[in-house]
Amino acid sequence: MLNDKNFDAVIVANGDFPSHSKPLQVLARAPFTLCCDGGADEYIARGYIPDMIIGDGDSLSAENRERFADIIHYETDQETNDQTKAVRYLLSQGKKRIAIVGATGKRDDHTLGNIALLAEYRTMGADVRSYTDYGASM
Repeated sequence: MLNDKNFDAVIVANGDFPSHSKPLQVLARAPFTLCCDGGADEYIARGYIPDMIIGDGDSLSAENRERFADIIHYETDQETNDQTKAVRYLLSQGKKRIAIVGATGKRDDHTLGNIALLAEYRTMGADVRSYTDYGASM
C-alpha cells in the first residue's frame, strides 16, 4: 500500500495549492510531477518545473502553453476531468502509486468530485492517496 514516501508520481490538480508541510513534503519528494493544466500555473509560479502537463488546455495560461509546449499532453475528452486524465496517463506508463495534491478547495463540486473519484481510481488499478492541508484520503 502507498505510504507517504513511496509513490511513483504526484499529480498537481487545479484546486488550492497546499500550504501545510505534509502535502508540500510529498510534492518535494515527487519522482515525477504531472500537473493538470490549471494546476500547472500555480506550480510554476512557485518556482517548480513540472515533468508533464495534461489536460484540454482551457485553464493553462497562454504564457505557460507556449513556454512548456514540449511537455504538454493534450487530452480534449470533455467526459472526464483533468485529474482523471492524469491518473489514466500515469497508469498507462506503469506508474500505479500516485499521490495527488491540490484536488480540493476553490469549488465545492470539484472537491467532492475529486474525492469521490479516488474509489474509481482504485478499481482502475491505482494505489492513490490525495493530500490536503487537513489530511490524506484514500
